[in-house]
Amino acid sequence: MQFDDLSRNHPRLRGLLARARYFSRLDSEVKRLLPHNLAAHCRVACIDGEGRLVLFVSGNMAAGRLKMLLPALQPRLCALDEHIRSVVCKISPPDIPPPRVKNLRIPEHALDNFERTAEQLAHHQDLAQALRNLVRRHRSEQERCDHV
Repeated sequence: MQFDDLSRNHPRLRGLLARARYFSRLDSEVKRLLPHNLAAHCRVACIDGEGRLVLFVSGNMAAGRLKMLLPALQPRLCALDEHIRSVVCKISPPDIPPPRVKNLRIPEHALDNFERTAEQLAHHQDLAQALRNLVRRHRSEQERCDHV
């Protein structure tokens, strides 16, 4: 089912979709005016109540470069929409990646083999201790998962 079909009977949804399409088109037009290597780091955020086109930029270097280019670009950017009076760029916070979920589960027979190997490594104490730590950590994690 398409959003257009859903929005026929929902004026608020229809307005939201129209606004999303408008800003998507505006973002594409802005990126066409920017140098290719800078366009990848910029996106249209909004046109604020004072008529400022707000561009989010992904880092300090891109923001610095855009600020240097803005005096020359501003007339063309303002010509994209009658509501745009000026252009500002703001550094957007970096996207925080979701925490990694650890899903490695070492089988019990492999942990038993690691324990036996650690006992046989008297001449490599560091390696033996690392194997014991690995076994202990994985068994305690498996116990925690089994209780949940």
